[in-house]
Amino acid sequence: MTSNPRPSREQGILVQEVDGLTYELDSAPKKNGRKIVIHVRLGEATFTDRVDLYAFRSRSAFATQVAETFARKPDDVLGHLALVLDTIERSQVERKPESVVLTEARKRAAERLLQAPDLLDRAAHALESLGYVGEEQVKRIVYLVATSRLLARPLSGILFASSGAGKSELLDRVAQLIPDESVEFLSRVTPQALYYAGQDHLRHKLVLVDEQAGASEADYAIRTLQSKGYLRLAVPVRGRVESFEARGPIALLSGTTRETLNPENVSRCLELSLDDSAEQTKRVQEAQRRAWAGEKAKAIDTVPWQDAQRLLEPLDVVIPFASHLDYPSRTTKDRRDNAKLLSLVAAHALLHQFQREKDGRRRVVATLDDYRIIYGLLRPLVDQELDGLSPRASTLFRSLLDAPSFTRREAAAHLSWGYNTVKRALAELLAQELVKVTEHETPKRYALLDGSLASAAALKSPEELCLSLPGDCRRIAKPSVDART
Repeated sequence: MTSNPRPSREQGILVQEVDGLTYELDSAPKKNGRKIVIHVRLGEATFTDRVDLYAFRSRSAFATQVAETFARKPDDVLGHLALVLDTIERSQVERKPESVVLTEARKRAAERLLQAPDLLDRAAHALESLGYVGEEQVKRIVYLVATSRLLARPLSGILFASSGAGKSELLDRVAQLIPDESVEFLSRVTPQALYYAGQDHLRHKLVLVDEQAGASEADYAIRTLQSKGYLRLAVPVRGRVESFEARGPIALLSGTTRETLNPENVSRCLELSLDDSAEQTKRVQEAQRRAWAGEKAKAIDTVPWQDAQRLLEPLDVVIPFASHLDYPSRTTKDRRDNAKLLSLVAAHALLHQFQREKDGRRRVVATLDDYRIIYGLLRPLVDQELDGLSPRASTLFRSLLDAPSFTRREAAAHLSWGYNTVKRALAELLAQELVKVTEHETPKRYALLDGSLASAAALKSPEELCLSLPGDCRRIAKPSVDART
């Protein structure tokens, strides 16, 4: 397939040639359901029709007609349209400023923030001031994932929740604390789009995908960028091969309502389930009522937070006590989960780099305090996790270990979950043959078949870690007073 990788504009018309066919669009396609006029030309022959490039049925019908007109294969024409859409989306990407010059006053304010020992707690409070209530554990982890974009191997996270639980809102609020030039928001990623992003445009960026389904077409590219840190693509253009390269690393955050995702994608991400309990719903409702009553929270200035992130350097991190840490070793999945634990410790140390010592190679030296915070955040996730189960199904499994039998309503009341949430988690346990139906009459009653999976090894506590370390543990735990010396 040959293509001009950049669309030209002639009197407002987008023009692109692919495999000898010239596609002319009267306007750029938009995700509003409206069709645009496309002219397809081959020599003197022309085919014109209206099509919605974002609707598969419309796109497929158009491709069939073009294929019949010019003796091409419909699949080839679909590939042309995908390339045209990729190219247009690339040309429309807003290039944000690569650098911001801070005044002395702004720099001092950002440095004071970076010197705060409770920096992560302040970040969580800032998110609440921006309107995101509750979710104390997830807010902190997500902010660390965003900060990890500066590591050589950043973290990624997927937010699991039902529709309306606040996935998009959390991503939006976190983005407000990160500099604009360090955030790339994508509502949809086509298969080739990331390859054409530009050599350094994605480097150390936080990439936000509102809904994981919007990135499903680019799963392979995203996984490659996460694992290898770069993408390379060779494309034949007018008889010669042109290479495109996009460099990472990137930190990725996305949300989904789907129960099943590509295991290759999930294994590279922290799986974070949002709280859909009645208590969290009450917190959200109370915040909504306060807002309508005019009792808005005190406005927060996000500029110091963005400037603080601008002052952070993409430094390497060393964890001197890493060899003394433990992680459950049940399955191969725990290999990557162990790496995520270490990366979270590194991200916390990197966030506090103004308070941490540097070694002779200018690496940030993590302290026991870094592990203590991450232990507190991860311990609930590790304790609840069971091999092969989603966090939601794991929680249901553990909560019913001592129950002789239960109905869906009883499980929902026990966990303060919605009925449909229990229904989905229970369906997963049934599929894994961990639960059986004991009474088929309505309401059905269920009982656990096997409780042995609950005996997973726990993380090493900070106190246990301290006892296993040689020398003065307090010295390792204490941050440096001035990390810039």
